[in-house]
Order: sequence, then C-alpha cells, then structure tokens
Amino acid sequence: MATTLGEPVLPEAPSTGAIVRRAGPRLLRDGVGPLVVFFAGWKLIGLGAGIGLAALFGLAVFMHERRNGQPGVVVRLALVLVAIRATVGLTSGSATVYLAQEIGIDTLLGCMVLASLRTQRPFASWFAVEIYPLPQEIRESSTFDGAMRTITYAWGIYFLARALVRLTALLTLSTNSYVLVAALSDAPFLIALLAWSVYHTVGVLRRSSEWGAAITAAEAAQRA
Repeated sequence: MATTLGEPVLPEAPSTGAIVRRAGPRLLRDGVGPLVVFFAGWKLIGLGAGIGLAALFGLAVFMHERRNGQPGVVVRLALVLVAIRATVGLTSGSATVYLAQEIGIDTLLGCMVLASLRTQRPFASWFAVEIYPLPQEIRESSTFDGAMRTITYAWGIYFLARALVRLTALLTLSTNSYVLVAALSDAPFLIALLAWSVYHTVGVLRRSSEWGAAITAAEAAQRA
C-alpha cells in the first residue's frame, strides 16, 4: 500500500452513495428475496412449493456468490436461515408457523449481534470487507474497531425492534398483511442502516488523528 510521509493512503476514498448502490441490491436480495419467493410460490402453487422455492432461491444465491469468489458471510448466514425455515415449515405444514420463524430468527440474531460486542470481532466487522475493501492496517486499528462496535450495537437493536414489530403484526393482522409488514420492516431499514453504517465509519476515520490524513489525501486524489 502506498504511503505519503509515513501516512497510509486509501486506494480510493469510500463513497456512501456508491457503496449503497453496489451493496444495497445484494443486501435486499439476501434479506427479502426468500420471503418474496415463498409468498409467490405459496399463493400461486401451495405451501410446500413456496417453502421449496424459497430454499432453492437461497441455495442459488449462495452458489452464485461462491462462483464469483465472494466471501459471502451474509449469504452463508442467509442460507443457514433458509434451511431452518424450510425444515420447520415443512415439518409443521403451516404458513403461519413458517412466517412466525422470522420473529424467533430476528430475536436470535439481535442477541447474537449484541453478544459479539464481547468478542474481539464484533458483528459489523464480519462483513465490512465485503462492503468496502479497506486496507488491513485500517481494519486492525482501534479507530476502526470502535466504529464497528457502534454499528454492531445499532444493528443488534434493529433486529430486536424488528422482532417486536413482527410479533405485533402476527398477533393483530392477517397473514397477508403480516408479510407486507415483514417486507416493509426489512428492505427500507436495511438500506438506511447500510447507508448510515458506511457514513458513520467514514466519518469516524476522517475525524481520527490515526487515519484522517489518509482519508483526506484519498479524497483529494479522487477529485484531481
């Protein structure tokens, strides 16, 4: 990695808009795709078909990412969740039970994400490299670690809040309305959280005495 007066220089200054445009569709595909495919298959063909199509969708996404050489942390996690949903859904034979798993999964994810704050690698750092390839020196710095912990906390709270919203919807609305609430509590907030996560990370790095000069130099090189 190039250096100037001993300061590391980023290969390209990260842009929130560019990163969201690149990573956002993947995030939506992995998060909302299985739910949409299940609902379409269930309504058009039947419950078993909906569950099977959702599972096949998750497997196809996983294989696509692996062929493209992507680490796919989020995709691997989504594949595990698809397998759990399919097993429980087929065993129960109930669309309500299949959809209700989202509540339990969100609760489990929220707890796991927050629990990762007690480890050396909080949740956000697991997939940060997939969003933007920051140099290893930055990823191993205390400044970056602090940003990842703040972002991890925000994502953990989001998952728990989403579980509560979905539980309320399941208890008070029809199945069709519940699917709509599940989708609306997913896609818009995933994109918003992704954008905030990038913006927060760049802001922390830019304001830090450790990496501020490198960020400024990278941005100047982009404008030149």
